[in-house]
Amino acid sequence: MNRRLIKTITDVLLLVGLTVMGVTGIGMYLAPSGKIAKVTNWTFLGLDKYTLGDIHTYFGFTMLAIGLLHLTLNWKPLKSLLKTLNNSKSDTIKVTATISTIIAGVVVYLNV
Repeated sequence: MNRRLIKTITDVLLLVGLTVMGVTGIGMYLAPSGKIAKVTNWTFLGLDKYTLGDIHTYFGFTMLAIGLLHLTLNWKPLKSLLKTLNNSKSDTIKVTATISTIIAGVVVYLNV
């Protein structure tokens, strides 16, 4: 297989995985807490709370592996992007501020 086809397949798999993770995540968010979901036979798109969790977990681990493959396949463009980003101080400041804001939000959310 040529490299371009592998990259395309990787991108499509990441998109499918992201979609499945998003849908199952919404289903798990909407699921009643505790055993209420089991007692009431609650389902989301025909799947119970525990099946949604299993699918979400399996797709998460699969996406992690495919994401690493995506990263290795696109390593040269990433290095090139980082080099150009390093040459532009305003872009570096914007990226640093964005990453810092995200990290601060996670820390505040997790009460670390």
